[in-house]
Order: sequence, then C-alpha cells, then structure tokens
Amino acid sequence: MAHGDFGCCQSPAAEVIAHSLANQVNHTDIQTIIQCQKQVLGKLEKTNEMLINCNALSATRFAVASQELKKHTQLLFDLKKDLDSVFKRIRFLKMKLTQQYPAAFSACNTVFFAVDEEDEPEERHPPNRDQPEKATEGTDKHKPVSAEREDAQCASSTQSSATSYNSDDS
Repeated sequence: MAHGDFGCCQSPAAEVIAHSLANQVNHTDIQTIIQCQKQVLGKLEKTNEMLINCNALSATRFAVASQELKKHTQLLFDLKKDLDSVFKRIRFLKMKLTQQYPAAFSACNTVFFAVDEEDEPEERHPPNRDQPEKATEGTDKHKPVSAEREDAQCASSTQSSATSYNSDDS
C-alpha cells in the first residue's frame, strides 16, 4: 500500500481527508524532537556511566573502610583486654600489699586520698563560699614527721613488692 492509499476508503473525499491528516504533522518538528531525544539519550547514557563508576569507586572505598574498621575494632578489643589484665594485676598487687603490709598500705591509702582531695577540691567538693579557700602550696613543708615516715614506708613496700612481682612474672 502506498502512503495515501487506504484500502477501505476509495472515495475522493476520504482520500483528501486522509491526505490532509497525514500532512498535519510538520516533518521538521518531528526531526527536531528526534534530535532532542537523541541528545537526552546521550546525556542519560553518560550519566549512567558516571553513576556506574561512582558506584564502583564507592564499593572499593567501602571495602577499604570496612577492613580498617575491623582492624581498629580488633585493636580496641585487644586494648580493652590488655587494660583488663593490667587492672587485674593492680588489684592483685593491692590485695597482696594489703595482706603483707596492712599498716603501710592503709597509711598510703590515707595519704593518697588526702593528696587527691587537695589537688582536685572542685571536682569532689565544691568550695563553700562562706569559708576561705585553703592554700595548697607549701602543705608538704608543714607535713608532720609521722606522715613523712608513712610515705617512706609506702614507697619502700611498693618497691619491694614490685620487684618480687617482676621476679615472679619471669
């Protein structure tokens, strides 16, 4: 069948109507639309390629980041295990010192707690506005002789138990 040839319509009026309907469409407009569609298709293909590249790059970076996260997580677990071991050893040493030298250990505890309270009064006890603040400088000069002896006992007992602990460890 030809372009204007319709099998069902043989009358000249039908041919005129069919021909006028076929000529209603402007061929230059159709070509412009097709050209715009091809340009949009090209842009979409480029965008699709860029998204594929971005996805591949993201996947590789995610793999690297997840491996680093696993390593850092394992490192944190190992550090926690090591710290738990250290604190367990410290508790053991404190228990051993308490059993071997109860007087010296209790004296050391009172001295250390007193030093902590003097160093950080605002953390433990907020200063009372009615009472003047205590001077922290020069308190060691006015320490009683018995406290100095207790410090010396504490230091010597700690050193002796630390050396015995190190010899037990090897």
